[in-house]
Amino acid sequence: MSDKKWFHRQTSRSEAEELLYKAGLDGSFIVRPSGSIQGAYALSLLYKNNVHTYRALPTEDGMLSIQTFKGVQQRKFMTIDELVDNNKEAHGLVCGLTNPVGATDLPPPVPPFPVLGNRISNNVNDNNQHRVSSPGFPLSNSSPRNASITFPIGTGRPGPPLPARDMPELPKIPDQIVPTNQELRLQQALLCRFENMQMMGLPVSSNFQEEIRTYLNGKNWKSDVTTITVGGSQCAQLQSLLVNEAVTLQSELDVFMEKVEFLRVLFDVSTPLCTNSSFNRKANGSDFDLEQVLGRLTDCSQVVQILNKTAHTTIEKGLNLSTSNSREKASKRKNYQRTALMLKKRFEVKMEGALKKTTQVKVELDVARGTLSIHKPEGEILYNNNRILQIIKHNKGKSIKLEVVFDDKKREFCFEENQQREVFCQLIQQIRNSHSKTSEPDQISIFCGTWNMGNALPPDDLSSWLLCSGSGRVLDPSLHSIPHDMYVFGTQESGMTEKDWNRKIMEEIGQIFNDNFHLVVHASLWQMRIVVIVKEEHKHRISHIKTSDVKTGIANTLGNKGAVGVSFFFGGTPFCFINSHLTSGAEKCTRRNNNYHDIISQLALGNDRFKQFYFTNRFEHIFFFGDLNYRLNLGVEDILRSLKDNELRHLQEYDQLRIEKNAAKVLSGFNEDEINFAPTYRYERGTREHYAHLKVKTTCVKTNVPSWCDRVMWKSYPEVYNISRSYGCTDDIMSSDHSPVFSSFYVGVRTQYVPKQGVKNDASAAQILLSSIEVKLKRGSGRKSFSLAFHSDCLPHCEKSELNTAMEEKDSSIELKWAKIPALKPIISDLEYLVDQHLLIGIRCEDDGDYIGECMVPLRKISTDHPKRFSQPITHKEEHVGDITGLLNISCPRGGIKEKTYEFIQIGGSPGSKEDDHPIIVGGDRKKEMRNLGKFIPPISPTFPRNAESSNHENSPSDLEIMLAEIGMTKHATRLIESGWDDLHFIKDMNDADLREAGVRCDKDRAIILERIQRL
Repeated sequence: MSDKKWFHRQTSRSEAEELLYKAGLDGSFIVRPSGSIQGAYALSLLYKNNVHTYRALPTEDGMLSIQTFKGVQQRKFMTIDELVDNNKEAHGLVCGLTNPVGATDLPPPVPPFPVLGNRISNNVNDNNQHRVSSPGFPLSNSSPRNASITFPIGTGRPGPPLPARDMPELPKIPDQIVPTNQELRLQQALLCRFENMQMMGLPVSSNFQEEIRTYLNGKNWKSDVTTITVGGSQCAQLQSLLVNEAVTLQSELDVFMEKVEFLRVLFDVSTPLCTNSSFNRKANGSDFDLEQVLGRLTDCSQVVQILNKTAHTTIEKGLNLSTSNSREKASKRKNYQRTALMLKKRFEVKMEGALKKTTQVKVELDVARGTLSIHKPEGEILYNNNRILQIIKHNKGKSIKLEVVFDDKKREFCFEENQQREVFCQLIQQIRNSHSKTSEPDQISIFCGTWNMGNALPPDDLSSWLLCSGSGRVLDPSLHSIPHDMYVFGTQESGMTEKDWNRKIMEEIGQIFNDNFHLVVHASLWQMRIVVIVKEEHKHRISHIKTSDVKTGIANTLGNKGAVGVSFFFGGTPFCFINSHLTSGAEKCTRRNNNYHDIISQLALGNDRFKQFYFTNRFEHIFFFGDLNYRLNLGVEDILRSLKDNELRHLQEYDQLRIEKNAAKVLSGFNEDEINFAPTYRYERGTREHYAHLKVKTTCVKTNVPSWCDRVMWKSYPEVYNISRSYGCTDDIMSSDHSPVFSSFYVGVRTQYVPKQGVKNDASAAQILLSSIEVKLKRGSGRKSFSLAFHSDCLPHCEKSELNTAMEEKDSSIELKWAKIPALKPIISDLEYLVDQHLLIGIRCEDDGDYIGECMVPLRKISTDHPKRFSQPITHKEEHVGDITGLLNISCPRGGIKEKTYEFIQIGGSPGSKEDDHPIIVGGDRKKEMRNLGKFIPPISPTFPRNAESSNHENSPSDLEIMLAEIGMTKHATRLIESGWDDLHFIKDMNDADLREAGVRCDKDRAIILERIQRL
């Protein structure tokens, strides 16, 4: 053995780490003999405030080599001295061995004085070391008076004889935590128990016992006590003792899993053989955490069960054996009676009758029969679904009111809770959809879920995820029986093969809803998976399917991080879904932003006709979801305290994604529903009571604060129907350190339109007419010539305007004008088709051919008689760069505007307001019926189709729109109007919570709007 200062014969690993931390210089190192392998050494090396431990193992030829956990041997040396001398530069180590640390480099310890009771004694036992029952702490000026510690004989200098007297009170160092009496008693009890266990001779290595003694006597014990005291749930330092012991277990698990995988592939005869198994779960590198190893132990039983099931199925099919009924019944994992079809539901409401007198009644909805019945004391009133013309929700006032317009009269129901009203509306909407005579849907329901599975197998029961049940904004149980039209699942760190996961999720949906579903598309990037499933009745509506992926891992070449996406058409509506897993680490927020922009710029999805437009503008509906890994900019203690007090809104102010999005650095233009659930990461596996914020690895203990890492964001074209129904996480799926997140939506869709009257001749061809176009750009570019490019699904090709007719430069902005634009001629001349279309307008600089901005203009609200003014923001790569205004109308002699099913539910103002006294006649197929109602015609919301009779002031923007235009907030006009804030009389009373509820998520925008409202 060496006699160099860096060689420590009797130093434990924790003591070595403490010495290195005190040294504080990169390259500081200590070598000590291994306690488990004869002739081996442990090399501890400090680099960037982390201690890295390497093993120097003897080779077969009697030499030494440094061996990593991966088993890659490096250079060989004759002695440990030679090994150290030849590694002064980093040859496979994190850094060179430049600063040897010896015991003499540190301040000498205080002389040990054995303590008996409250008195000092000089008596020394004949044993090799003093052992006392009181808990031990490092002796210092801050040590408690009665504290003592175990000292080997021969260390320090002997204490002088002192008279028997009480130890004087010693001064305390302010920054040192002094244990409480309870902590001291607990530590004393554990040390006493440890001594008794040693005397029993339990079969545990002496080296491991010494590690335990060091833990109980040192700062690691105090660190765990402090963690638990402030509300944490992990003993991270205690777990560190097990990490190194688990290295061998990890390799044994790899071998076991490979054998099970070999057998699974053998019996899975339906899958072609390939050289690489997709179920390779071997750990990457040496830096694994303890939870991952323990999670794989849990997986072993499930893996064996899957193997047994695969072998059972193969043998049964190979021998043409029939499955008995009893076996089929026994294989059912759960009882789905709780999701049985809810045919009927009753609501207790108050109904206003004659002379404004209210009566308590029961209203029953029968989904199967398609009826609404009102049960009154004097009898029952029954309405079929075709007699229910419209329902209007009133947002103002203390009572929660709902007006239902029948074919004979209007009735007003008052609910006790808003949630009950929402359930009523969704059920009556379901009745309307189910009993509709139209062959093609104009709205569908979508489930979009994301889950980081944590490399673990999922539990048998995933129903809470699929049923949007748990915490947050959840679906009412009465709606659980109604399946969604489309299901999209995104998983990260998947614990199953792609084939097994697809099979499981299909079985799960089929068993819950007892219906037939079709797997549309699935794609994977490493352990990221995306699966799209639709109801069997919709499979013929899916077309133009594409998949793509982007790697953003190390050097943008590894697929452990990145995204996998799919795009397709549902009827005539383009959809895009992107499942992503961005860079982890609280300090890597900028890198996550860059990940997002790399993904958006590199995904090859969508219609190539619109490839010159920014990626997120190519789809009518786009969803970006996954483990986005944005963290909370708060300490663990503050987060846990806020969670205990249920201060979720306070925590959201420190959410990195929200901060970056408000600063327009990422996901600009995307929406997210309000978060009313606790952070979904990082939970202790097997429970949802505690957060495991300390991640114990072989090299360090890393802190991962609880955060909303798992998110669902969406974006739709202007004036396109998209309503969020639920957003939350499950409470009972605990196999991962992430909770699954669910969301559900109602979205509008377009059909593959076929003209009822064939192709129109030139005399009756429709035209889209634009004029008086003005473009205001924030930045001047020194360029003079610009043109407009018009793209749309309704146009046969791109149409281009002439150059701008006027240009005016103001400071750093420019204003461009076009007096007239050539008429745009759509491919189908039918108004019912055209009002569902959008114009994508690109501003192109003819000087260099670059697009400097783009916008989307909906045709839904455009007048057919005279030009109507429009205004839309202009963006460039999601950055707001200006605005465009102009006049637009459609010349179309044939066709009419058809009412959408989702316009059946409307938003109204306060009962008794002016809009109730001046009803607006609606368009669509029921216009004649509604005219016959006279005074019972309800106010119509801005999303409802309007015709020439609807309003005398339809050509000009509303007062609200004018006010928002003055402050540059027109982007929020639609959401505010759809939420019922379309009258300045009501807007005067608006507060921050109202704006947030109406969908104005940006803090800065809310402040600007509120400041303007105060001046009304």
